[in-house]
Amino acid sequence: RLLYAHDRLYFDPIAIADLYTKMSTLELTAKDLSVMASTLANGGVNPVTGDRVVDPLTCQHTLAVMTTSGLYETSGEWLFDVGVPGKSGVAGGMIAAAPGKGGLAAFAPPLDAAGNSVRGQLVIKYLSEELGLNVFASAAAAGARPASGA
Repeated sequence: RLLYAHDRLYFDPIAIADLYTKMSTLELTAKDLSVMASTLANGGVNPVTGDRVVDPLTCQHTLAVMTTSGLYETSGEWLFDVGVPGKSGVAGGMIAAAPGKGGLAAFAPPLDAAGNSVRGQLVIKYLSEELGLNVFASAAAAGARPASGA
C-alpha cells in the first residue's frame, strides 16, 4: 500500500494480493499449472490457445527469477540437479519450464523444510531427466572425441 500511495505500483495491491491468494492456494489445478509452465517454455505463447499471453521479455525475466529463486533457498541445488527453471507454491503446486522444450507441473503436498513439494520435486526431476529437459545438458557433436582424463 505504501508503494501504491507513492505512485510506485500501477495496480491495486489488494486486488492483486486477492488474485494471488486464489490462484496459488484455492482455485488452481494441476492442468492450470501445466499450461502456465508450458506457456513460459513456449516464450509466452499459450500452447492450448496459440495466443500470446506474456510478452517475450517478461517471459524471459520470469524464467530468470524462477531460476534464481523459484525454489527458495534450494534454488541453486535444484538448478544443479534438475537444470530447469522451477517455481513452487505454498499449497504444494510446482512448475518447471525448459525454454523451447516444454513445461512440467505437479500438485503434491506435503512440503519440505524450504516450502517445496517433496513429491513434486521428485517427479519433475525424473521427467526432466527422462525427457532431456535440462537446459545445461547438451549432446556431443557427431564424431566428437571423448574428453581426456587429464
